[in-house]
Amino acid sequence: MKVAIIQHVKHEPAGSIETFLQKNSMGYEYFRVYEGEFPQGNFTHYVIMGGPMGAYEDDVYPFIREEKELIRNAYKEGKGVLGICLGAQLIASSFGKAVYPFRREVGWFEIERLEDELTNGLPSKLKVVQWHNDTFDIPEGAKLLFRGDEVLNQGFRLGKLVALQFHMEVTEELLKLWAKDEGISEDERQNLLSGIGSIEEMNTQFEILLERFFRV
Repeated sequence: MKVAIIQHVKHEPAGSIETFLQKNSMGYEYFRVYEGEFPQGNFTHYVIMGGPMGAYEDDVYPFIREEKELIRNAYKEGKGVLGICLGAQLIASSFGKAVYPFRREVGWFEIERLEDELTNGLPSKLKVVQWHNDTFDIPEGAKLLFRGDEVLNQGFRLGKLVALQFHMEVTEELLKLWAKDEGISEDERQNLLSGIGSIEEMNTQFEILLERFFRV
């Protein structure tokens, strides 16, 4: 097993996903597209992280177009792709679905789990970290995995592609770093920091999803 992690900005690494890969002795390699890197060679799985750019900004960020092509090829080849936030939006956009500005969510929010082999056994309600302004429509043939109250589409599965709008990979270190961002309001900052005590539980729940995605 060999995993490619696509990182869009320095402050959004793989967090607890990387910890999981290390714990299970899975080989992985980072590709920092903001430094001109892009996956080359044969990988069994791809993890596409978040970022501030839009999935519709192909003309501004050339790597966006390349990532969509990678996603479509992975789907054809039956390879797993896990998309987080922007990564999830890229999966939707890769199959012609709209990604568009909607409701801003920054902080801890509750989402509902729907029944699926990937999610069964998780609590019916989960408390997760959100940081997004855009949302996406669900591709034809995909199954909705998670939904929110105001931003409905929170996660879906299309074959071996898994799209998650939220950030269950966030560690305490990352959360504290994100809380220093000058682009958020004081209410959003306090919301983020208020959930530090919930990080361990969220990461543990995420590990169940990761085990099923990677089929450990």
